[in-house]
Amino acid sequence: MPDFFRPTLRMCNTHDSIARLVALSLALSINTSALANNEEAADSPSSALKNLDEQVAPVSEQTGTTEAQKIPQTESTKKKENGCKKNATSDIWVDRLRAGTHTRLCNTASWVDGLFGEEHQFNGEDFRGKISVGFREDEVEGLDPRLRVRIRTKLPNVSNRFNAFVGRVEEDSYVSNTEVNEDRLNNVGLRSTNDDDSEWLVGLGYRSPSKDHNGWDFSVGAKISSGFSPYAKMTHRYLFETGDDRFWKTNQTVFWRENEGYGVSSNVDYTRLLSDDDIMVLHGSVKYTEEAEQWEWFTDATWHHTLTPKRGISSSVYMRGEEENEVSVPEYGVTFTYIRPILREWLFMEAGVDLRWEKEFKERSYKSAVRFGLQFEMLLGDYYQRRRHK
Repeated sequence: MPDFFRPTLRMCNTHDSIARLVALSLALSINTSALANNEEAADSPSSALKNLDEQVAPVSEQTGTTEAQKIPQTESTKKKENGCKKNATSDIWVDRLRAGTHTRLCNTASWVDGLFGEEHQFNGEDFRGKISVGFREDEVEGLDPRLRVRIRTKLPNVSNRFNAFVGRVEEDSYVSNTEVNEDRLNNVGLRSTNDDDSEWLVGLGYRSPSKDHNGWDFSVGAKISSGFSPYAKMTHRYLFETGDDRFWKTNQTVFWRENEGYGVSSNVDYTRLLSDDDIMVLHGSVKYTEEAEQWEWFTDATWHHTLTPKRGISSSVYMRGEEENEVSVPEYGVTFTYIRPILREWLFMEAGVDLRWEKEFKERSYKSAVRFGLQFEMLLGDYYQRRRHK
């Protein structure tokens, strides 16, 4: 079964003093400011890949040596090696791109961890992330270039239970904990996230230890693109099995955003393993915010099917709406998605189509709209290791 179809329990979160949390967020923002400032250029999928390739593993044009090779490897520098250095498996651009990106981002995380002391060695093996570049073409909303970045790593000099997060994501769905499968290309969520622009977020989280994966998550952070805006959230997660091939997962979240105030959300998932190649997932979520002063809801049923160990398809039917809408079901639709690796086992291509029907007023009829999408996703480290363990 492909890793991208495995169910997961999410979220990392916090527990220490506010001063340390703010210090970490500011430190992360310093190292991601260059990315945030060049946000518009990154909106182009082709330019994003090109810019990444140009920025990683700088090479001296005159000598042909990398910057790392210019620094003498003394005993002190060897002791400080953190496992972040990744060598390209070949001279092909895609291998150099991944190796350089991994090394650069991992070293940034190691530097942040070092701000809190050097008692514990930063372990680059714990670093993981993914970068997605693509677009969606909507019949109504037009072209939507997409760049998504997610980086997570442990911070041993803060605490073994702390994790740092850096990402370019949809702010509303991430903070309210209403993302569907980490906002993959063809996923549909609450209607309030339709026009939500992607933002650079940094944060620090703490997850309470639990052998059965149940417990509390706490996290604080801030949006650092298009202005500094802090957020905080607290989530209770619970997983219970009702059989060898089925289980329920719930997440109850209280969150706060500077521009929207307080809010609450609730998510429930029922997963049924139909066979070695088929999974059925039923999902439902509701959210209320102080700013909107209304409940909104979303529900879907998704079927995942494995074609081969490395290729799969998904199909879902969904409905969504808001409490104050005069139409009981203002929107419903169906999606189809195909995903497979290309060139390398850590590089995936995802293509999908979304066919939906919308109606905002009772006296009007439903109108259909189609959206196509294409996305390429590069994994850094063993991104799905945590999911396999669970």
